[in-house]
Amino acid sequence: MKAASSILALLFHVLLLTGCNKEEDEAAPNQWVNNTEELTQQNKKKVSITQGITGTLTLIEGNCMPIIGPNSTCKEYPIKRKIVIYPYTTLQEANRHDFLYYTLDAKPVVTVESDAEGFYQAKLTPGTYSVFIQENGKLYANGLDGQGGINPVRVEEDMVVSFNLRLDYAVY
Repeated sequence: MKAASSILALLFHVLLLTGCNKEEDEAAPNQWVNNTEELTQQNKKKVSITQGITGTLTLIEGNCMPIIGPNSTCKEYPIKRKIVIYPYTTLQEANRHDFLYYTLDAKPVVTVESDAEGFYQAKLTPGTYSVFIQENGKLYANGLDGQGGINPVRVEEDMVVSFNLRLDYAVY
């Protein structure tokens, strides 16, 4: 029994190390590590569109289990990535890989890139869309609506929707 649990522990660590193949990021500006609320407020000042979506993209990593004391390795900070926006897409219309990565047959509506502070914006016509983060050549999304829609956002006439995104590599 002890050998089986040791094998399972080893397998878990191998999967953990090989499964989290995130792209290399430039060092996050220290003032923004775990200070996402202030970052989001600053990024709102950059909005220059009158219709579409805007937001802040952050990456969260480390051990984010509740820890008493200063030993937490959990950190969240802004990153640069491509944000790919598709027509509203459901789980039934997508091929899922590794639980959170997708491939789609549809064509993207627009692709934008977040800046060093994670800020992005996309001018869109009224409608409902699915928003993905491009990560290692795959499409990442970690949100669903009650109908199986992947990372959905609805844009209405003369409306800018705040839609923050998080790329999650943390352990909980």
